[in-house]
Amino acid sequence: MIMSETILSIIIGIVYGAIPAAWGGYYKKWQAAVVGFIIGFLGGFSFGWLWGIIFAILALAVVISFTHADKSDPFTSRASLDEVDFEETNAEYVLRQMIAIGNFARQTWRMLLRNKGGFLGFIGIVFFISLTVFGPYFVEYEGSAEFSRMRDGQLFRSPCVNALGCEDEPYLLGLDWKGRSVLSHVVHGGRGLILTSLQAGLLSTLIAVILGSAAGLLGGVVDQLISAVGNFILTIPQFPLLLVIATTVSFDSQLMLALLLAALTWPGLMRAIRAQVFSLKERDYVEAAIALDLGLWHIITREVFPNMVSYIAINMIFAIRSAMYAIVGLVLLGMVPIIEPDWGVMIYNGRQQGAFFNREAMWVVLSPIVAIALFQLSLVLFTRSLEEIFNPRLRSGL
Repeated sequence: MIMSETILSIIIGIVYGAIPAAWGGYYKKWQAAVVGFIIGFLGGFSFGWLWGIIFAILALAVVISFTHADKSDPFTSRASLDEVDFEETNAEYVLRQMIAIGNFARQTWRMLLRNKGGFLGFIGIVFFISLTVFGPYFVEYEGSAEFSRMRDGQLFRSPCVNALGCEDEPYLLGLDWKGRSVLSHVVHGGRGLILTSLQAGLLSTLIAVILGSAAGLLGGVVDQLISAVGNFILTIPQFPLLLVIATTVSFDSQLMLALLLAALTWPGLMRAIRAQVFSLKERDYVEAAIALDLGLWHIITREVFPNMVSYIAINMIFAIRSAMYAIVGLVLLGMVPIIEPDWGVMIYNGRQQGAFFNREAMWVVLSPIVAIALFQLSLVLFTRSLEEIFNPRLRSGL
């Protein structure tokens, strides 16, 4: 079963990588073709048909940015003003948008390399995502008890490698109370926690952006209603409310847990976005868009959102951090289904089995704690690069 899934993932990765590679090869941009193939392959292999297509489009956009120039951009086109035809077909419009996405991706990569702290955070995020996606293909999950590994009357074992003179087979992170490899649980246990935290952070940010922008632009009854709901949610302590809800609702679905966390955490960011929208809608270009009746969606996405994207992106990172802490807290209190493998469940089981009071067993709880802390640190460091990526003043030197 696992082998068939691996082969299918490889096929998806090759298909998604072949598209940008073929485009670059046709125009003899071999370096761009190789980069495009790697991006498309990794995206398809890691995320499958649905989400992998995002990486395939990104890879194709990067390759197109190497092979084409936007003829309407005087900085990239050598055509004179008289030769530029601003009447474009749908195909030319799509090509121009792909060029813009590719140039933005390349510029983003250069900014990541320039900011040492932000790049270190980016490497950390890539490491943990790679660990949870590719690690299971190299480290087999040990879910059953291994009583044959008992030594001196206990199954707990501290880390031991051959260089330290292990008496039997080496264990990089030791063994838990069932004699199972802690490393296998660290490798297999991060996917659900990271995915749920990402979903909660994205959903919370999306709700806050839509409601905050609507409240600021529409005003009146809409603003009063949204603000009243947000203020009501802010007055309720979030984590105690989660505990109360957990007594009546079973969090069997990761998506449902992410939706609940998002529903309780959006008001803070919504109020900040609402305040910024009130300030931005006094600007001339926003007033002109309103006067031209370009529509609420156009005003939010094209006139208001680009001026807040840096602030929103950084707050989304902190929303992901808060969601992860909340999920781990619920697991530690036993308020969600205790299903292995999971980093939070490792801490919960370790506490239940007395790992905090056993020197041989401390790695059972220390390993997931360190993994969670390093992932959180990587997110915080990455925010240092986000400011440069989305702030035109900071990236003007590139």
